[in-house]
Amino acid sequence: MIRLLGLELTRLRWRRAVLLLLLACVAIPVIIFGTLAWSTRPVSDADLQQAQEQVDRERENPSFQREVARCEKRPDRYGATSAAACEQMMGPRLEWFISRPQLSLDEAKRNQGLAVFVFLTGLLMLAATTFVGADWNSGSMSNQLLFEPRRIRIWLAKAGSVMALAALTLGLVLTAFWGAVYLLARSRDLEPLARVINDIQGTTVRATILVAAAALGAYAVTMLFRSTVFTLGAMFAVVVGSTIVLAALGVSERWMPHKNLAAVLNDGARYYRDVPDICFSGPRPPAGTDCQQFATMTLGDGALYLGIALALAVVLSMWSFQRRDVP
Repeated sequence: MIRLLGLELTRLRWRRAVLLLLLACVAIPVIIFGTLAWSTRPVSDADLQQAQEQVDRERENPSFQREVARCEKRPDRYGATSAAACEQMMGPRLEWFISRPQLSLDEAKRNQGLAVFVFLTGLLMLAATTFVGADWNSGSMSNQLLFEPRRIRIWLAKAGSVMALAALTLGLVLTAFWGAVYLLARSRDLEPLARVINDIQGTTVRATILVAAAALGAYAVTMLFRSTVFTLGAMFAVVVGSTIVLAALGVSERWMPHKNLAAVLNDGARYYRDVPDICFSGPRPPAGTDCQQFATMTLGDGALYLGIALALAVVLSMWSFQRRDVP
């Protein structure tokens, strides 16, 4: 079994389409990091000078001067502590014209970190499906079974190779990405909170497990239907179509795939739920009525939801590969 796994990893590594997708897995986080570093760069002396010129122009505006004069006559109406404080309180101030945000690991986790995970998950699922889809399209699957007739061993070896590639790639890329963000923050004399660092570490571990499961799911569906095109369509249907259909049917967010994925990735997620009309019909809801509009989905809830879907795809795929004829 180890020999078969090594063989499949070698075949996977030498597929040109997979190599291009792995290159994209590196290039996209580099671009996202560069954008983050540039958009949060410290304010230069030239930027400060330009902002100060804008402040000076605004303060010299006649309408602003008239408003300051009114404030100085009746500072209490403007909420000023004294007439001398009017001009400072009413602005304009320098920070109003410097809109560049400061680097924050917490913000980066919710925005750039999520973007990296989504892009890499899609690319690695595509790598998994194109790898095995090529075997079906070229007819090489039957040749492989001549050397190893035990089909389940072939199925497991291929599954192990795509899962290992996905987990290793995402783990290394995310670790490098967050390491670069951390060093960037330290270079700007920003000390990231320990809570945020621990949260990022936990999210990275969960993301690595998720992407391995996603690659396995894409592989299993391709082995079941023997078509890369069908798997790509199924991936689009699950990501986009299912949410639209479930929302149109009035199904609770609790059962939508993206919410369960968020619950696993973020160790819990809040979702909107319907509450009885009686909660809004009177000044107070009846005693014992649960009128909370938001509920929390735990990591376990999301893992069970996704795990059932994955297990169903795997079982059907293995059964099909074992029973159906291979052309």
